[in-house]
Amino acid sequence: MEPDMLSERLKRLTHNSTLRLVFSYFVVFIVSSLILLTFIYWSSVDYIYKQLDQHIEYDLHSLQTIYQQDGQEKLTKAINDRLDHKNYDSVYLLYSRLNSKILAGNLSNIPDALTTGWHIVPLDKLSKALHHKTHSARVLKTTLSTDLILLNGLDIESAHQQEHIIINSLMAGIAIIIILGGIGGFIVSINTMNKINFINDTMVRVGNGELEQRVPTHGTDDDFDLLAENFNQMLDRLQVLMERIQNISNNVAHDLRTPLTRIRNQLESIQEQCDDAVLDKVELTIDETDSLLATFETILNINKFESGVQKLNIARISSQKLIQDVLDYNEPLALDKGIRIQSTLDQENCFMGDQNMLFLTLTNIINNAIKYAPVGGLIEATVRECEVSLSGYEFKQPQLAIVISDNGVGIPDSEKNKVFELFYRSEKHRDHQGNGLGLSLVAAVIHLHHGKIELHNNKPGLKVCLYIPIDKK
Repeated sequence: MEPDMLSERLKRLTHNSTLRLVFSYFVVFIVSSLILLTFIYWSSVDYIYKQLDQHIEYDLHSLQTIYQQDGQEKLTKAINDRLDHKNYDSVYLLYSRLNSKILAGNLSNIPDALTTGWHIVPLDKLSKALHHKTHSARVLKTTLSTDLILLNGLDIESAHQQEHIIINSLMAGIAIIIILGGIGGFIVSINTMNKINFINDTMVRVGNGELEQRVPTHGTDDDFDLLAENFNQMLDRLQVLMERIQNISNNVAHDLRTPLTRIRNQLESIQEQCDDAVLDKVELTIDETDSLLATFETILNINKFESGVQKLNIARISSQKLIQDVLDYNEPLALDKGIRIQSTLDQENCFMGDQNMLFLTLTNIINNAIKYAPVGGLIEATVRECEVSLSGYEFKQPQLAIVISDNGVGIPDSEKNKVFELFYRSEKHRDHQGNGLGLSLVAAVIHLHHGKIELHNNKPGLKVCLYIPIDKK
């Protein structure tokens, strides 16, 4: 895949509202899951240490009871009995505060500067047991008398191991959540984007004149099916209205063209018989009749193009030959008005199109330029290759840019979109001969070629830019 195609597709993905919505929900889902798992972690760890503290407090209460009822000797025996059971998690230290003598317990040193209450102490300097070297203990320091101090607690290594198990389990859970959430979000986004793409593709094809196209439904009766049904109903109604309008304009053009042809033939017969006094009036009437017939012929052609009845005769066209033929054909008309035509053809470009239709289109544009350019004016035709994004394309394609500019009266910015409408004529152009169909026909032909037309100010005059895709194959 070419880099520009890849970058364009990545850009379309990042600008896809469905993907952004799914990604937003995915982020919210992950954050919510992290908050929930964090709560579970702290709750579990807190429960473990509360259980440890309850066990230590219960053991302390038991030892205090023995000391109060039976004295120091029984207390020492009770501590030694507990240690004889080889409970490696238990930590005891009974010592004399006055002479710092250890009386009982499994610690070999007295911890310094411990206040009464709860502490976590490292056992590497307090115990000679090998299993205590890297461990810590949760201990409770209690004063039994003015001389006796008791430390009892539990080695918390097992609690640390449980904490690590919880952390590993939660990390695995987070990984599973991210993977499943990502897969689920991807499936949802792809499914949603496919449905939206069906609608977009149908809209593009309808916009290209395929009014019979409809959005497929899936029988799920969901929101997308409802949207598709409503959209199809709108297209049905639109197609009926378009067919009615086209039928009306076609019928009017056909019905009026026949009597106008008869009138013209009768005028030609009268022209042969009349004297010089009325000859000019008859010729003027024939010209007006020809103009009306040309108008109806143009209406029929536009309807054929827009309805898809008129098919293009697609063949490979040389850009230089096409432009040169158009300029040669229109040069005599320009010379009659003293208008110069200049051309700039960068290089030979070949593209697929209907040569006759494009010839008619470019001739129409040149005729307009000649019509509205001042006497002694200048018309410039430029042909070059460029890249333009066209509607319906995922990436920029090579385009043949045909630019025809003049130094005439131009078109106001407010009317640039209206001039492509049927019979629309600018107020300042009313004094020129015409029917307001020329640019409508141009737009219809360029649209059939999947191209684009733009109007710009030439300061003074008008610059008409046509873009037609170039086939590089």
